Amino acid sequence: MFFKKSAEGKVAELEARIKALEEENQRLRTALEFYADKDNWTGSHKYRDLDDATIFTEAGTNSIEVDQGAKAARALKGE
Repeated sequence: MFFKKSAEGKVAELEARIKALEEENQRLRTALEFYADKDNWTGSHKYRDLDDATIFTEAGTNSIEVDQGAKAARALKGE
């Protein structure tokens, strides 16, 4: 019986770790997709920031310049 409880606890621990890693993977993937999108490297268009606000850039300013790595920094912090 001792081993059964120990094994069940380990399974629950591993399932929680898997869930946490899947959530981290999604956060990082979302940030990477933003930087990989070629439209974000061209000037004068709108995009949605992490707070879901619409940002309009000035002519000659692209989304990457406006963001200045904020999406990556927040993803790495777990936000």
